[in-house]
Amino acid sequence: MKLVQFDGIPQKGSRLVYGTGVPATWNDDRGYAFETLDLAWEAGFRTFDSANRYGHAEENLGAWMEARGVRDQLVLHDKGCNPGENGSTDVLSGDSIRAFVEESLRRLRTDHLDFYLLHRDDESVPVGEVIETFNALHEEGKITRFGGSNWRMQRIQEANQYAKEHGLIGFTAVSPCYNIGDYVDDPFGGSIALTGSPEGEAYRAWLAEQTEYDLVISTYSALGRAFFSGKYRTDGTTPPIEECMLPQPICEYGREDNYARLARMEQFGAERGLSVAQIAIAWLINQPLYVYPIVSPTGKHIQEIVDAADVVLTQEEVNWLKNGK
Repeated sequence: MKLVQFDGIPQKGSRLVYGTGVPATWNDDRGYAFETLDLAWEAGFRTFDSANRYGHAEENLGAWMEARGVRDQLVLHDKGCNPGENGSTDVLSGDSIRAFVEESLRRLRTDHLDFYLLHRDDESVPVGEVIETFNALHEEGKITRFGGSNWRMQRIQEANQYAKEHGLIGFTAVSPCYNIGDYVDDPFGGSIALTGSPEGEAYRAWLAEQTEYDLVISTYSALGRAFFSGKYRTDGTTPPIEECMLPQPICEYGREDNYARLARMEQFGAERGLSVAQIAIAWLINQPLYVYPIVSPTGKHIQEIVDAADVVLTQEEVNWLKNGK
């Protein structure tokens, strides 16, 4: 897999980011978690993403890095603080950011995080408090680069303007939702996507123009919460979508244009010998906007997803898969 050098981080990371927000790595079966992480490592993943809210994922990842002696050979993403998500009691403040970082460092058995992002925002909190706290943590060597996941473009702009005016470091990383589909609904609350709305389209266009802050864009939900994973099909060869295991993908992506996209992906995959999941990843990799998709395959699907990073699509194919023309 292609490796990338990030400014300020000595070790190289992988183009695809291995996300630990899945049962294989967040459960309390450390043996199974180690087996999954070993497979990801063997397949070429060198960037790993975790979060405070992912069950036992941080503890499992930290124990695995220590046992395998690979902390200084990978790029570590971590996230915390989820104000505004449905059911969350998190509060955004300088103190809470510091508490989340300190707890994640302990769980991950490391003295620093290469990237640290805030899951969600509370726009009643001044951006200055966030920037000041992050810069203090950076000065202490606890975080190298930082940013926000589900943060609106305007708030990121405000944060970086504050940093510029005060001679501080601004956000150099973002992690919005991005995949070939368009949202129907956001069951979590406060999610930010790069497609499916005028705001998302404007955010994506703005990101494409950014050079001053060298923004690293690590996008989540690359397979549309499994809607574009191959589990859900339109050709009748598997149970109808309504009978599949997880309701979330249907809540988020069950709309006519997404079913049409899924059908085109099935057709294209049959012609090219690719799975639906591989096409979904290839579509992201072949976008003009350079992104680092966060993916969470397990078992035999790990190599399948890694292979997708090398699939080349023409601009016509990219457009057809998305829009049918």
